[in-house]
Amino acid sequence: MLDNFREWLSDNLRYILLGLAILVVLVVLFFGIKALTGGASDKDKKPDAQTEQQKGSDDTKKSKDSDVDAKAQDEKKEDENSLEKNAYPEVNSLIDAFYTAWGDKNVDRMKELTDSFDATDEAKVLNATYIESYSNINVYTKKGLTDDSYVVFVSYDLKFTDVATPAPGLAQLYVVKKDDKYTIHNDKSDTEVNEYIDKTNQDEDVKKLISEVETNLNKAMESDADLKAFEEQLGQETSMASMADNGSTLTTQDVCNMRSEAGTDGEILQELQAGTKVTKVDNAENNWIQVEYNGQTGYIFGDLLQ
Repeated sequence: MLDNFREWLSDNLRYILLGLAILVVLVVLFFGIKALTGGASDKDKKPDAQTEQQKGSDDTKKSKDSDVDAKAQDEKKEDENSLEKNAYPEVNSLIDAFYTAWGDKNVDRMKELTDSFDATDEAKVLNATYIESYSNINVYTKKGLTDDSYVVFVSYDLKFTDVATPAPGLAQLYVVKKDDKYTIHNDKSDTEVNEYIDKTNQDEDVKKLISEVETNLNKAMESDADLKAFEEQLGQETSMASMADNGSTLTTQDVCNMRSEAGTDGEILQELQAGTKVTKVDNAENNWIQVEYNGQTGYIFGDLLQ
């Protein structure tokens, strides 16, 4: 019997070995495929996590780069529109003429040099009898909204009557070219220009100029007690109407308009003669005073009342 088994084994050995080899191959393939599939899955998951992390990092970097670029662009724009001192002879001549006329109280000449000069402006000039002259005028310009227009900063020494030391000052104007001639744009209701000027005031070189003039004024007042006292008194006088109690009687200093709103764009309700008595109702914005006259309520600019 044992001989028969050996004979059978000898006859079928090659088939047995072949079957075992196939089984081994199948086992190897099974575990190999599983290993490859599992590895690929892990690798796929890992890059996904890395991708999300990288995306977040990229977004943060882009945000920072955007902020840096915006700041750089603002600085570049400011550099391209930096203050220029006495750079345009025609503008300089206009400003010199305007302040010479102001010192002389030449209202007609000031009207020629501006595109708008109303009764409020006229009253401010004529009532400022304490102003003797302007000197040492320097003109600083920045480009305006259009070609041949400028935001103008005027530094000067202001001489007050009976005060020896001039007071350093700074004014702001907007100059445009009309009919081949420069003129001062004095329309206070021009919102676009007003907003542009406000934006210009935030420029670092403008802030520096303002600071320099303020420092010079403080030094001048420290050196001259009369100038300091006059400046303090002037501040009190110019705010007299706003400091008056509601219900008190105020007097118009010159011919003036009572308007429907607190501003020169308000409708003119009445024209009041110098010396007219009005009743104060309340303070309004930008130094305008709400008043009552003959049963009608309106607004008069504070500098025209006492």
